[in-house]
Amino acid sequence: MKTKSERLFEEFLILNGYAFEKIKEETTPRPDYRVSIAGARVVFELKELAKDKDFGVVRDPSRPHIKSFTRIVGDHIRRRIEGSRKQVQFASDQGFPTVLLIYNSVDPVFQLFGTEPHDFLTAMYGELTLILNRETGAASDLFNGKNQLLQEQKNTSFSALGHLCDRGGTTTVTLFENVFARIKIPYHCLPRSFEVHKFEISTDPVTLR
Repeated sequence: MKTKSERLFEEFLILNGYAFEKIKEETTPRPDYRVSIAGARVVFELKELAKDKDFGVVRDPSRPHIKSFTRIVGDHIRRRIEGSRKQVQFASDQGFPTVLLIYNSVDPVFQLFGTEPHDFLTAMYGELTLILNRETGAASDLFNGKNQLLQEQKNTSFSALGHLCDRGGTTTVTLFENVFARIKIPYHCLPRSFEVHKFEISTDPVTLR
């Protein structure tokens, strides 16, 4: 039986006229789909956010309509990166650009809890950080700091991460580029049905000004 994310993704591909095939499952991890896009074949691994004990928690039983929503920014995305390494590595070793595509069923209405653009950016490139000298007041520019899962020598099999969303009844796919990917997606050839976020990540030493 197909998951909701598989059904949505296949509907998105069919609606936009992309040829695709479901990759056969084996005893060792395999990604989910191989898709023909603008003359290139791109492999997609689908993951879902299915449960979160901190989403919509009622703290006061006398006020059940008041709910709290707490999370560590980027943490949901980090866990999906960690959980899909083997599948993505397999596709990358075959020479395919590979996308980890994430669907958010924890937050079915807005599909933002844990999958906002800032969650992707933080998980991929690290937490936005500023260094301040207490004595002089000198400060650095904002830079990407700790908890960076995509680096020059780490997780280069991921060509991009993506957000599969059906908010408001319209299915969209947003891609977030991995600037360190060893196999690049031909973004200049991608149809407009894919929204793309590209980044410039500095590796220069941090300086105070």
